[in-house]
Amino acid sequence: MELRILPYSPERDVYRLLQIDPRATTDEIIAACRRLSRTFHPDRNVSPRANEEMQVVNAVRSLLTDPLSRAEYDMARMRFLSSQTYRGYRSLRSHPRPTAPRDAAPSPLVRNARAVVAGLRAALAALAPPRCTDCGTPMARDDRYCVLCGRRLLPTSQR
Repeated sequence: MELRILPYSPERDVYRLLQIDPRATTDEIIAACRRLSRTFHPDRNVSPRANEEMQVVNAVRSLLTDPLSRAEYDMARMRFLSSQTYRGYRSLRSHPRPTAPRDAAPSPLVRNARAVVAGLRAALAALAPPRCTDCGTPMARDDRYCVLCGRRLLPTSQR
């Protein structure tokens, strides 16, 4: 079987197949391939296409774990996503979403959901390490100077 991953096509997007982010690390890619291998391996899958499906998983793994092949694939993917073809493809596949009138007040459910999200954001911000106000570098709570830019930091009680 001749497996064609290039030229890029949204139907053959390997990141979507693995259900991972395009910025995923090699370890994340290998873990996703293992997950699919457990599903598609011919020893576990009695489907007549199990062998072909496993070949696809192996081809995707070899493509994404080789830095040069992955870079070539990512360039083709970005070229397609920034092209006119993709814009036309996206407009054919997208359906207009119904929108609420702008003057309508949000429902109580929406207001409560927004309040919960705001509370979670505040809790996560309190748990996150402090950052330098100039360069944004994370630092320990007892640091007096930023390790990257050297700026003097406020005392812990004033942060």
